[in-house]
Amino acid sequence: MLRILFILLCTVLGLLVAAIVTVSLLRIPIDLSAYKPLIESTVSKSLGRDVKVDGDITVTTSLWPYFEIQKLRISNPPGFSPDEPVSSDMATMDLARVTVGLLPLLQRRIAIREFRVSGIELDLITATNSETNWVFDNQLPDTDDATVTDAGTEPSGDEAKAPRPTSLSVDEILLEDIRVRFMEAGAQPLAFTLTRAEGGAPQGEPMQLDMNGELLNEAFTLNVKASSLAGFLAMTRAEVEADFEIAGTKLVFTARSEALRGDRNSRLKLMVKGADLSSLDDLTRLDLPPVQNYQLTADLEVTPARLELSTLEAIVQDSKLVGSAVIDRRNAHPLARINLTAQKIQLRDFDTGDWTADTADDDASEPDAADSTSEPQTAGDAEEESPVRREKLLSAEALQRADIELSVKVGEVRSGEDFLGSADVTASLKDGRIALAPLQLQLPQASLLVNASLKPGKVASKASLQVKIDNFDFGVLSRLSDPASEVGGILSVDLDVSSTASNTNLMAGANGYFDVSAKPTGLQSGLVDLWAVNLLSSVVSSASKGKKASEVNCVISRFRLDNGIMTAEQLAVDTSRIRICGAGKVSFAAGNFNMVATPRAKKAEFFGLGTPLKVKGEFDDFRVSMKGGALTLGTTAVNFVISPVTTPLKRIFQRELPRDGADICGLPIGPRTQELESLPGC
Repeated sequence: MLRILFILLCTVLGLLVAAIVTVSLLRIPIDLSAYKPLIESTVSKSLGRDVKVDGDITVTTSLWPYFEIQKLRISNPPGFSPDEPVSSDMATMDLARVTVGLLPLLQRRIAIREFRVSGIELDLITATNSETNWVFDNQLPDTDDATVTDAGTEPSGDEAKAPRPTSLSVDEILLEDIRVRFMEAGAQPLAFTLTRAEGGAPQGEPMQLDMNGELLNEAFTLNVKASSLAGFLAMTRAEVEADFEIAGTKLVFTARSEALRGDRNSRLKLMVKGADLSSLDDLTRLDLPPVQNYQLTADLEVTPARLELSTLEAIVQDSKLVGSAVIDRRNAHPLARINLTAQKIQLRDFDTGDWTADTADDDASEPDAADSTSEPQTAGDAEEESPVRREKLLSAEALQRADIELSVKVGEVRSGEDFLGSADVTASLKDGRIALAPLQLQLPQASLLVNASLKPGKVASKASLQVKIDNFDFGVLSRLSDPASEVGGILSVDLDVSSTASNTNLMAGANGYFDVSAKPTGLQSGLVDLWAVNLLSSVVSSASKGKKASEVNCVISRFRLDNGIMTAEQLAVDTSRIRICGAGKVSFAAGNFNMVATPRAKKAEFFGLGTPLKVKGEFDDFRVSMKGGALTLGTTAVNFVISPVTTPLKRIFQRELPRDGADICGLPIGPRTQELESLPGC
């Protein structure tokens, strides 16, 4: 009997051991779908959200069982009501699988061999009251000491009495086909697709995750590192570094994982760099200038209503600006206050070619709706292939995005090797109106002062511009296009214009005045002298070696603007041998002009032509002809033939104009209270 009992007991124990070994080594799936209501209720209570499972729930046996769930839905927070209609679910998921070790649980460790998720649709929303739908009610409190660690180290002192912290590790993380939409009140949704993300956080090692996908049809890569996986998931005190690359631009930030939360103060370090700023046009939906080789770094402090950038450093090639910025987000229009200083700015670093910030060519950036040759598109094709509309920086829509107060002080402004002086810029953008008040450039022997204001509208824009330049060496401008140029001289400008007109033609409604006075050097009059002086002597003097060439003494131009019509009150070009007088009008409303230029030799010459020329037509299609046509041609021919008779008489009775143009080159420009007199000789 004892022998039978012993055999029976051994058999039972053997079967039990075999069962345990079988269960431990083999993965036998167990369907838990019958427990859906219990699981949904438990998870819903834990997250503070309604959670539903529309697919299967499976768990397996073995020492490394996996838990799999299909078709999961997580609702938005109770009472959460974003501005625009969206799904009532914050997130949906096709599949999630977690493989967990049982033996590590005995050591109070959560060891995950595989964490796999696929097919997620996620809507992250910020409502008008700054509430977000991705912060859960049960997240850990924001404390200075992490309450969850990966290392599993022994606490000391009074903390030893507390339960030992649970550690978390994941050998393999795999995320596939994740679609996320960011929606903020009053802003267009921002969507991106995460094609694949893989990485891990093994026991005692930091978390690393490498991702790739698309954002607004631009491929991107994102690498994330965190000192603590548990802290990263709980959005507490884990150190996080993210490296994001898209459209030729690299963005790096380091912070604590609490920065991912929408309702907590956080600090992070930010760096943005790229080869061409305009590569971000589609992402920002702005027509950005093609600034080359730029970089921005700053320490960023974020609160729900404020962003502060300290130790701000902006670098464009060899130019560097430092300072700070504060962005206040409490009002409908965010307000940015920016203060920058620079020891030296090189203007050539900011060369943007033919790029413009105005709205004149907005239509060129929009799809051609009237193109009848294109094939019909389905709704899906149109959404995928239609280009992103880029707003001009000076468009009414772009200027309504935010208010800005900007102050820039530059100790040294250079254009190539030319030293221009120091600069002081104060600019603002408020309620869609951009203003320079003022821009000051202090040169060694000259000064520049600009006050400007512009408010683009949907139908018409309001603008004003005041410019005063005294004794500016415009050789700097000629050397910008040709560094070897020897043309220089002194330029003075006095301009005061205000306008209310269409966005594409502000000058159509301009009123005011526009005066320019220039005294060039190194600019030879060349063949211009042939227009009015002795034909034979001009050719001989031009060919004679050592003969001083005739040069341009000055240019004086004084225009009056009345409702888009610019009338020449005083207009002349003076050379050492000839004075060319101009008259006429320019219509910015009609886009045409009608000007007459009449030459006069300073000394009566034999066989001089002196034929008045008329320049007339559209801005982009004009012609030059003789004033008076055939009659003028006949008169010129007669004067040319009889010049041997009339020239001696003119030299006796006609007053000669000064060779150096002293009678007009020193005339003042600027505001006038009465009608201007004609220039001598005109």
